[in-house]
Amino acid sequence: MMHMEAGQRVGVDECAPRSISPRLLELGLADFRDPRGSNMVARCEPFREWVDAASEAGLFQFLRHHDGAPDRVSEVVGWGGQRYVGINFASQDYLGLARHPAVLSAAEAALRRFGAHSAGSEPMGGGLAFAKALEREIADYVGHAHAVLFPTGWSAGFGTLQGIVRPYDAVVLDALAHNCLQLGAKSATDAVHHFAHNDMDSLRKRLHRLRDASPDQAILVVTESLFSMDSDSPAFDRLVSECREVGASLLVDVAHDLGVLGEQGRGLLWESGCHKDVDFIMGSFSKSFASIGGFLATREKGTSYYVRGFSGAYTFSNYLIPPQIAAIRAALGVARSDDGEALRRDALSRATWLREALESRGIRVLGRPSSLVIPFVGPEPVARVAYRSCLENGVILNNIEYPACRRGEARFRMQVTPLHVQDEIETAANVVSAAIKDARLHYSGFAKARARGA
Repeated sequence: MMHMEAGQRVGVDECAPRSISPRLLELGLADFRDPRGSNMVARCEPFREWVDAASEAGLFQFLRHHDGAPDRVSEVVGWGGQRYVGINFASQDYLGLARHPAVLSAAEAALRRFGAHSAGSEPMGGGLAFAKALEREIADYVGHAHAVLFPTGWSAGFGTLQGIVRPYDAVVLDALAHNCLQLGAKSATDAVHHFAHNDMDSLRKRLHRLRDASPDQAILVVTESLFSMDSDSPAFDRLVSECREVGASLLVDVAHDLGVLGEQGRGLLWESGCHKDVDFIMGSFSKSFASIGGFLATREKGTSYYVRGFSGAYTFSNYLIPPQIAAIRAALGVARSDDGEALRRDALSRATWLREALESRGIRVLGRPSSLVIPFVGPEPVARVAYRSCLENGVILNNIEYPACRRGEARFRMQVTPLHVQDEIETAANVVSAAIKDARLHYSGFAKARARGA
């Protein structure tokens, strides 16, 4: 990891493909995370220079925005001002419910009846009666008795750990657990540990070392039911068994499979039969349920009270607003209906088509079938050049690189909805596979030129 000094410039070099500065390809977001210098304003300048230069070259994958609604085909604008029109595989609307008539009607009716504001946090009187119904509905959906609502999915993860974990407790997270879970654990205790991704032997060793060292310490294990960067899952029965053997509690984040996978979309935990053995189930409404917000579901009332009493993200954040609550309830109703079953079937069939189409073109696709299709790319420079090519050729997707995944293992994240059609799937497979292969060829020549220059 290099440390950028105030005043250090990104630089320009004409030997890279299409006159791209090598430093635009070699540097990444994480390289600017730990700047040095006493002037907090001045030391941000190298990062600004890199962002502006990468954006101008069309290589900066963040801060893109829609010019209009984020529909199946969308117009997006890059941070450098470039406009692209393409098939949208970057929408987290997993069931395509954002424009569903029932969702729009419910949100509009709530807006007109209750207004656009909840008037405060729930402890300070911002709660709404029909939000209590949502609490009961989401708790029942995931198979627990009690639920607490948060204004965002991120705050649900962070706030749950910050609320239930004390400084003398230990947290053991999957190495690839979401940012909100990692930071929530760090905010609560210094005793934060990790186990290798989805490796139950690694988890077992970590848990037994902790328990042998501290027989009376409370331990919370934290993982996800479907990891969005790999589209893979833990072995739930083994996960539960390892926790129970040492008396550890277990939290599972179900953000990316709830609504899409399992019976009635109740997720992989429900499908495995292990939901009843998980102490805390946390999730987001921003993937399958056409809104923003998050929740924590618990089996015991006491733990739900504790989170309400000691989570700053809950106590000091405004409550969900009326249209948000209404949209979530309507989306949840659709998800549990026959229409929801058809939407799940269509979403997964289209995701499978895309997986198979990419693999038939020689592109490795990670993980299991889900709404997430993850083509593996490799080196970050390859991913950035291929990402730009995809946008230029009418496919909108997300480029994922370190620190969201391991260095040198960049990948695209494509999010498939039931609204995508066969021709769009084929187009996407052609564009993405060609972009990755062409970028790999460019990168091979670029790397050789750099080696000769060195």
